[in-house]
Amino acid sequence: MSKLSSICRHEVKQKASGNWDSIIVKLAPSLASALERPGTHVDCPMHGGKMDFRVFRNVADTGGGVCTCGTYPDGFSLIGAANDWSFKDALAEVGRLILGDKSVLTPRAVQPRKHDTAKEDLAIRQGLSALWQGSIAPHASAAEPFRRYLSGRGLKWPQNIQGIRFHPSLAYYQDGILKGRHPGFIALVSAPDGTPVTIHRTYLTAEGKKAEVDAPKKLCPHPSDRPLMGAAIRLFAATDTLAVAEGIETALAVTEQTGIPCWATVTAGIMAEFIPPAGVEKVLIFADRDRPSKYHPEGHGQESARILAERLWKSGIKAGVRMPPMPIPDDKKGIDWLDCLVHKVVA
Repeated sequence: MSKLSSICRHEVKQKASGNWDSIIVKLAPSLASALERPGTHVDCPMHGGKMDFRVFRNVADTGGGVCTCGTYPDGFSLIGAANDWSFKDALAEVGRLILGDKSVLTPRAVQPRKHDTAKEDLAIRQGLSALWQGSIAPHASAAEPFRRYLSGRGLKWPQNIQGIRFHPSLAYYQDGILKGRHPGFIALVSAPDGTPVTIHRTYLTAEGKKAEVDAPKKLCPHPSDRPLMGAAIRLFAATDTLAVAEGIETALAVTEQTGIPCWATVTAGIMAEFIPPAGVEKVLIFADRDRPSKYHPEGHGQESARILAERLWKSGIKAGVRMPPMPIPDDKKGIDWLDCLVHKVVA
């Protein structure tokens, strides 16, 4: 690195400290959801892995974050990864924003990284196939941790459940390093036409509790030709009336309370893009009630449900949004329909 670049980096980094969160959201808006919840795992904008990425709790000071796809110790590396910029590109853009001087560094054309997409997709498909083949039916005797987990969450054993399997030894990676193996259950995420897209994992203990790991729920990467847009976990056979909710347990609670087959969209972001399969005439959206935030003034769950309902009506499908009929407790960021089931609040 040149002496000039070293001086510029020191000056820019010094002035960025304490303001990295504001800088990142301006230069890399794809990281907004992570900045809203420092230290909490969210979808990775770099490689597409769901619930694999988080910014550090002190992101305002350091600008850093970590994912299964890499560790980004400062704002330059994180912004560069999110935008496929080189270090010089990231330094130049942050410098212009912080110093307000376009002559700080000579601008250069941004050169995207080269990816071997075919090789990456093959590895993802092989990994997903191995994961599914290593699982067993949820009613098998060895799947007792899964049944204990559902019971512990206040759910009855769901009749005719589909798309769920139990895995006796799920590998758990953190920062790209294998940290251990845990029992858990996996769920198939399918496209609107029923094509498999990826797999959702929930890590458990042998006693049926959530595993004590940073992210007990993760969504595997998906091949580039299998986008998540419109996808969902198809927990039950669909009828002409279908319900959707975000989480798997929430969807199971909805079906237990209403008898309506409910599918899980995994996240609020995916819910907003959900596409029902052919033959569905009405969709009931059982939204999470979330607190308003800087990036989601309505509350993320409420916003996604509204967006989905409006889009479905425009496409000729009847849609309605149902919110949990209870307030958010002071110690929680939101509530869902599983909370209603546990507290015996009728749907």
